[in-house]
Order: sequence, then structure tokens, then C-alpha cells
Amino acid sequence: MNYPNLPNSHLEITEQPQVKEITNELLKQLQSALKGNHLFTEQVELSLKGIVRILEVLLSLDFFRNANEIDSSLRNSIEWLTNAGESLKAKMKEYEIFFSEFNKSMHSNEQEVTSTLNANTENIRSEIKKLENQLIETATRLLTSYQIFLNQAKENATTQINANKTESLEAITQAKENANNEISNNKQESLEALTQEKQQVTSEINEAKKTIIIKTLIFLSLNKAC
Repeated sequence: MNYPNLPNSHLEITEQPQVKEITNELLKQLQSALKGNHLFTEQVELSLKGIVRILEVLLSLDFFRNANEIDSSLRNSIEWLTNAGESLKAKMKEYEIFFSEFNKSMHSNEQEVTSTLNANTENIRSEIKKLENQLIETATRLLTSYQIFLNQAKENATTQINANKTESLEAITQAKENANNEISNNKQESLEALTQEKQQVTSEINEAKKTIIIKTLIFLSLNKAC
């Protein structure tokens, strides 16, 4: 897209001649704005106000009839203001040309700007769609992995419980056999020793049963959680 270059806002104005005394506040403001190279809009406003005011004063003084009575420094200031006004008019003309060319360029670039905006909109929509697809794909993978993990954990728990159950049954059977053998071998021992042995065997059986119950409860809890 092509746009005209903005004109330089600097005004080429020579240094203002010194005057003996400036009593008009508007003229003081104008002098300060031009000398300090303030904002262009401020210079324009003060210059126009100052020129109008100066013309009013000059007309009231009957300038041509009393020219010889006007202080030379004031005449120099008037000449300086005239030159500054011409410079200001020229700068305003530059800005008028700039804005005219700028408006033309805006019209010529309108189609290009519209096409660019439409293309960017389509690109953004495409990127959003890609992100949505990526999110769906990632969520699906996570759910699948989590389901596999749960199934594996359930299978491992079932296998472990079955193994523990078999071991417990074998332990109980072995304990019973040992107890029977011990009882048969020690029939001659006192009833107290036999009673104590029975209590020990019963305690072992109860502990084995507790182990089976605990592991069964764990298995049921895992099944319920899955």
C-alpha cells in the first residue's frame, strides 16, 4: 500500500527582530510559539489571531498617513510577521496537498486493505480449527491411555488376589495337616499341651482368614472403583 509522505512541520522563519516593548498579550504568545517552534496547530491559531489583530490596529492608526511616526523596530516586526504569514500559508498549502493525496491513496488501497483483512480472518479461523482438532486428538489419547491403565491395574489386582487366595488355602491346608500330625504324634501329652496347640492352630487359621478377608475387600474395592 502506498501513502504520501507527511510534510515537514518545521517552519522556515527567520529570527524575529527585537522590539522596544510588546504590550499586546496576543502578540507575546505568537512570538513565543513561533520562536519556540511549538506545535503546528498552535502556530496556525496564534498566527491567524495575531494577523487579524495587527491589521485591526494598523487600520486604526491610519498606517500610510503616519508611517514616518511608527518606530523602525515595529516596522521590522510587521515585515517579519508578513513573511512568517507567507511561510505559514505555504506550509498550510503543503498540508492541503498531503491530505488530498492521502484521501486518494486511501480509496485506491481500500480493495487491498479489504482483501488483506479477509485473508487474515480466514487464516485465523483455520488456525482455530487446527487447535480444536489437536485438543480433541490429545483428549482422546489421554482417555485411551487412562482406560488402558485402569484395565491393567484391575487385571494385576485380580491376579494378585487370586494368587494370595491360593497361597492362603494351601497354608490353611498345610496347617491343618501339621496340626493333625502333631495331635496324632502327641496323643500321650497332657490335655493342657493339646489345648494350647489347638489354640495356636486356631489363631493361625483366624489370621489366615483375616488375610483372605482383607485381600477380598481390597479386590472388591478395586472392582467398585473401576
